[in-house]
Amino acid sequence: MTKLSPEEEKEQISYRDARRLGTYDHIWQNVGKCVFCDLREKYVFYEENGIVMTISLFAYIDGQFMIIPRRHVRSVKELTDTEWQTVRKFMYIAKKLIREVHSVKGMQFLLRDGGVEAQSTVDQHFHLQCIPFDAPDLSVWNYRQLKHTPLENTALYKSARKKIIHHGRKFNDKYKRASDLPIHCDAIILNDAREMLFIERALASKLEPDYLTQPGGRIEHSDLSLEDGLIREIYEETDAKLKSDQLQLVNSRFDEVNYKSGPTAKILRNTYLVKNFPVNAALKAGDDAKSLHWIPTQEVMGRSDISPETREIVRKVLAQNAT
Repeated sequence: MTKLSPEEEKEQISYRDARRLGTYDHIWQNVGKCVFCDLREKYVFYEENGIVMTISLFAYIDGQFMIIPRRHVRSVKELTDTEWQTVRKFMYIAKKLIREVHSVKGMQFLLRDGGVEAQSTVDQHFHLQCIPFDAPDLSVWNYRQLKHTPLENTALYKSARKKIIHHGRKFNDKYKRASDLPIHCDAIILNDAREMLFIERALASKLEPDYLTQPGGRIEHSDLSLEDGLIREIYEETDAKLKSDQLQLVNSRFDEVNYKSGPTAKILRNTYLVKNFPVNAALKAGDDAKSLHWIPTQEVMGRSDISPETREIVRKVLAQNAT
């Protein structure tokens, strides 16, 4: 970790001690904005498919972090299938991570659907707290005098069967999707000469505007991981043979793709980085690629035939991998 200034050190200590000193109550009641729509990137330590894992600034216990969608969704019911599957994956990872990093075997998930009804923060943005659990005193409940026995509550919910069916149908009408958000994966492929591989798209798959693009495409093979699906796409377009451990996810975002031959499509786009690709590798254009172009990295930023969005992502990736 880089050395902090006295002011930064003081700020970090205020975050660390906010729960214990009781200062957090004032903070969450006076935020006035959705803090999860404007995450502090320095606290995000992993991301896939628009879902991030980020440290909790006002943690209950050391090692606590959150799983949060980038999109502003109030409830888990608004997640796409891809987002929900990623949340499930991150929940699995969270248990392993807390045990291996902080040596705490127990953990709890606290799901916040947003809104004052759940005594959540004012953001109303779905998030999942991943809380290491080392002793019962971490959870203190104010137990109520109950009106119903377990069997009485069972009978009450059984009698509400028509309501269950009604709400189930309402959910399907509002949230069930005929198909999930399409996922496109592409790769920034850098060779040992600091050149980057781009493709000129074939006529049937040209974009509007007609930009050069990175190898990749829509991942439609449900039997493959996203990485293996991208490897197949790259092979079909360039004849390059890659392995999954060569791919490093560097960007995940919601995007639009405009094909000349069809309508605009909203997509989830994952960009991976491949470094140290052999300079003399024998490649050939195929599938959606008309031709292949190795472009020196210092020229990419000035190319008008590469989209501004792609140039910006490339700029960030090159800056992060300057050494």
